[in-house]
Amino acid sequence: MTKIILFIALISTYILMVFGGVVTSTGSGLGCPDWPLCYGTFNPPPKMDAWIEWGHRLLGANAGLFILLSFISVWKNYRGLPRFTISIALIMLIVEVILGGVVVLREAPLLSEAEHMVLTSSHIIVSTIILAFISFTLSLIVHEKGVPMHIPYAVPLFVFVYFQIIVGIIVRYTQSGLACPDWPTCQGHIIPPFDTFNVFIHFIHRLVAYALVIFTGYLMFKELNPRTGITFTLVVAQMLFGIMSVFSGLFLPIVFHHILLGFFLLAWVSFITAPYLFPKGVQGEVRA
Repeated sequence: MTKIILFIALISTYILMVFGGVVTSTGSGLGCPDWPLCYGTFNPPPKMDAWIEWGHRLLGANAGLFILLSFISVWKNYRGLPRFTISIALIMLIVEVILGGVVVLREAPLLSEAEHMVLTSSHIIVSTIILAFISFTLSLIVHEKGVPMHIPYAVPLFVFVYFQIIVGIIVRYTQSGLACPDWPTCQGHIIPPFDTFNVFIHFIHRLVAYALVIFTGYLMFKELNPRTGITFTLVVAQMLFGIMSVFSGLFLPIVFHHILLGFFLLAWVSFITAPYLFPKGVQGEVRA
């Protein structure tokens, strides 16, 4: 039962994060001008932005409920590292709720550019931590009797992917998606002039994507199995949607798929690398 609850919590958190991209892309972040209610009620007025934001909050409540249930179930049935990882997820959930309320109550459009970037990007970065640690917890429990497939360089793989996700979040929330409006060059240069932060962070995002494709391709060549193959496929698909996002001028459906794949990649890599990140978690019994 614990595995089922954790899996639902993981899927709920993933859906919440993807839907958060819809909120941001449609400019509905302040569709509900108050918090935690929406226009002071549980039944907002018939406005698209209000219902998008309210839907996001309802999804958040659902994810929060299953994270809490996961915490209770893990602490009841397991000991050791699974308790630690699910506790981190729950703590980060509390932080995320606070950050979400602050963004709304401080009226994000009225914040300075720096404040807006820090608050909104911090909110989604905390979400990535929650997603990763739920996935870690599920993995530690699933793999309590051993890891079926070897993942070479698992720890660098997780660090590499997580770094790329964070850089992608910064690109999105600093509106740097079209800082390099062409591909494979950037503003017509192989190495562009770094006259703005937007160009710099966009170009870094590209370089890390290329390196990640090469790295995961090497892992698949070194240890060919379904897990390394899926990882390489996800990384390549993620890069292709990134390229199409540039060519399309950030066409919303393409950007949406870029976000969707990015968060899925993070959840997947967190799951397959957890036994290597927390090796003591799969040695011996972890049940209480």
